[in-house]
Amino acid sequence: MWSPPSIRLVAFAFCFIGSVCSDTHNAYCDNSHADNWPQASGPNANWKVPGKAPIHWSVVKDKNIQWLMSLPEGGQSSVTVWEDKAFLTTHKPIHSAAEIDLSTDIVGYCIELDSGKIQWTVELPGAVAVGTAGVFSDATVFAPVTDGEHVWFFNRSGSIGCYDMQGHQAWLREYTPRNRHTNRQCEPILIDGQILVVEVLDKEAATELKRHAGLPENVDPKSVWTYLHSLDAATGKVRWVEPIGTVIHNTPMIGRRSNGDWAVLHARGGPHKPLETPYGFSLTSLASGDPGTTIWSTEIPNLNPMLNNHWDSKHAYAFAGEYHLILDANTGQVLSRQSLRRNVDLWSHVADSDSRKLQRGVDLPGKKPRLDTYHTNIVVGDWHYFLAHDRNAIGRVSLQTSKVEYLDLPYQLSVTDDGSRTEIWDAREIIPSIPVNVRGISLVKDKRSTGSGWGHVSAASPILVGDYLYFPMMSGTVYVIDTQAAEFSEKAIAAINDLGPAGKTWTLSSLSYANQRLYARTANEVICIAD
Repeated sequence: MWSPPSIRLVAFAFCFIGSVCSDTHNAYCDNSHADNWPQASGPNANWKVPGKAPIHWSVVKDKNIQWLMSLPEGGQSSVTVWEDKAFLTTHKPIHSAAEIDLSTDIVGYCIELDSGKIQWTVELPGAVAVGTAGVFSDATVFAPVTDGEHVWFFNRSGSIGCYDMQGHQAWLREYTPRNRHTNRQCEPILIDGQILVVEVLDKEAATELKRHAGLPENVDPKSVWTYLHSLDAATGKVRWVEPIGTVIHNTPMIGRRSNGDWAVLHARGGPHKPLETPYGFSLTSLASGDPGTTIWSTEIPNLNPMLNNHWDSKHAYAFAGEYHLILDANTGQVLSRQSLRRNVDLWSHVADSDSRKLQRGVDLPGKKPRLDTYHTNIVVGDWHYFLAHDRNAIGRVSLQTSKVEYLDLPYQLSVTDDGSRTEIWDAREIIPSIPVNVRGISLVKDKRSTGSGWGHVSAASPILVGDYLYFPMMSGTVYVIDTQAAEFSEKAIAAINDLGPAGKTWTLSSLSYANQRLYARTANEVICIAD
């Protein structure tokens, strides 16, 4: 039996929040490397790395595209990168429309980075079908993780497999997931010889749950909650389970506390009355002496847990209703609340132009409690960025002054074969994106999966490379934002790029970065982007 290294979140020097970094908001160190992207959230487990990535590209115009690899089936996982290899997952081949709601098994791929050729594949079985190309999830949703010696593939429908770098299986763990809601953003985390995942506690009892149905009388409610589980990376066995509960809508994130100990921030709450209560945040210890124990747990009414849990040694950040919250990372106490709707600065689009005009101190219209497109939030320096929910705009809130700003963006970019570019500003003119596999079969039934990617969707998380933010949208449009721009106007929009033709491109995958290259994944292709 092989043994994982003592702390192989990545194989190179790993710097994180807290005692090592002087900047408590930028949660990566300037001397950390970006040679590899070993999991969904990158080498620093926070979606942020230093480096220099391409800013301008176009798949349609074949601009700055090093290679494209056609995929034999659809899927959602982002691309994991280690040295000369990339890893991702797809569904097993689907041959009829009747199969899209029945697909449970997936395929894990190892791809040669320089050529985009498949080196080997493995199959992972599933137990509970969740459909394909869902706007919130499917069986392929989780990115693989790797430490350079082994790679772990995840089937949301009910299995986890560990393989060496040649594709030989070390172990396979099969289980029955809870058939109530689906989880897109509980991305697995590899740290200290363990993998953190979110699973239902009593998997047999969970089979009694039906979607949108009540809890059976013979089932203990807490037994069918979902919790953070620590799995031994070498064996797949459960090491510990945290006792508070973690909703599947949330993205737990690890970091260092002010005393240098590792911990993980996770949350409860969200739509469709999740079982895990009360709504709020919890910080769970990953320290060697008391792993899995609760450091603090704070109830937060109206918490929107469909976000990435960015935090540092001093503060944690959240959205609740129309408010942005700052919490004390040591105690969980809520320190401040700032409305994201009232008295904001708005750079609004001027009709029939490429410009915006500044409106100061305005109130955004609408009464919806959620103001962010789910999982598009990221903390950069003294700002917390996010894509708006019911307005096509990127927002940010100052962590120092609580100032809130919005910058209008087009809903979608359309690039034609002759190179002409059209920015679509009218929601009625959005070109629906319908993912179709290589056999011409549509992979969706839910109409929400054919939209632009704004609003009610578990969207791809943005990444930060150097000073630039990359926001990929379901339609294949990618916004690149300069976080160092002098003002939050159109000057902050570094580029708007495409991952393929509008209406024929679909993705819910975050970008990955390694060695000055970006890697994108659509339902049909893997794309290597390089200057």
